[in-house]
Amino acid sequence: MGENRTINICQLASGDLWAGAEVQMYTLSSSLSRIPEVKLLAVVLNEGRLSERLRQSGVEVIVIDETKHSFVSLRNELIKVLNGRNIDILHSHRYKENLLAAWVRRKCQIKYLVQTVHGIEERRTGIIKLKSRLTTLINIYNSQRHFDRVIAVSSEIKKRLENQYRSDQIVMIHNCIEVSNLAPIKSPSLVKAELKIDAGNLIVGTVGRLVPVKGYEIFLQMAKILVTNHRNLTFLLVGDGPLKRELEKMAGDIGLGGRVLFTGFREDVLSMVNCLDLFVMSSYHEGIPMALLEAMALKKAVVSTAVGGIMEVIENGISGLLVKSGDPQLLAEACESPLDSAEFRQRLGCAAATRINREFSIDNQLRETLIMYQELIEKD
Repeated sequence: MGENRTINICQLASGDLWAGAEVQMYTLSSSLSRIPEVKLLAVVLNEGRLSERLRQSGVEVIVIDETKHSFVSLRNELIKVLNGRNIDILHSHRYKENLLAAWVRRKCQIKYLVQTVHGIEERRTGIIKLKSRLTTLINIYNSQRHFDRVIAVSSEIKKRLENQYRSDQIVMIHNCIEVSNLAPIKSPSLVKAELKIDAGNLIVGTVGRLVPVKGYEIFLQMAKILVTNHRNLTFLLVGDGPLKRELEKMAGDIGLGGRVLFTGFREDVLSMVNCLDLFVMSSYHEGIPMALLEAMALKKAVVSTAVGGIMEVIENGISGLLVKSGDPQLLAEACESPLDSAEFRQRLGCAAATRINREFSIDNQLRETLIMYQELIEKD
């Protein structure tokens, strides 16, 4: 970090979920905590998996429970926590945290504010869409005025941000994973036995929050097409969310009954991914999805919609297969070749793992993040 100067960093996150943004914040923070010149504090607004995992990694964690505070009270508690810590950089990860960061900056004498934009607005309708748009506009106004750097996790997101922020505010740093930490705790055969899946079946699956942007209705329509030619297929949807009941009903209505398993939230997600023969993403938009990086690192053949940052991760025809979004027929057709050939699946999976190790390992992200932090500090 230059002349052994200690840099005081605070990572600020909600921690109410364990989704892409939280996993990414954890991955970055656990790596930063091992840098001798970095003194790291994580402030989390909910007790949960994020705070637990951070503590296990040796990160100092302070939880300010947002369920017990108004926004103003939350701000006051954050000021109490940060005062006197000489924070150089406060790095936030969502809209609410961005607002809090701006509100406490002057009071706590924080030198620089950084935020990460992990994705764009989800598809919404009606009053929810209006509220979401208002929140976005407030966040942009706040960030334009108060933030020194805005990190985009993909080139596609960076292009969108270029219409909202000064060029010197924006930096692109890809989401990454720590490959050495990917250790499934259960074998594929054990997972199959646990889920009562026939040992001879191929498993096509995906991982993520059951929300509209993921396009799971397209996944189910794709599954309906595939079962007409493949008797030995089981489909696995790993994750929870507001659409779970609706999707379960849809699966039953289109005749997929026992062919689709909804696992809900799982602690052993990596074991679920590792049991798959084919990993499929049907999303309408993504930043750089952590589940995709993990599946590829585990040498899974991948078929995905060509949206958002996914196109920056998958080399079509080499480390995975890409199709346009919103078309279950195209998605099903892309699945046929890897399902028909174990050799092709293996070739795609090996190329996928090589791609992740080369371009999307935590070493790359850590290096680029430290460079950005250092550029800010050297302005002093």
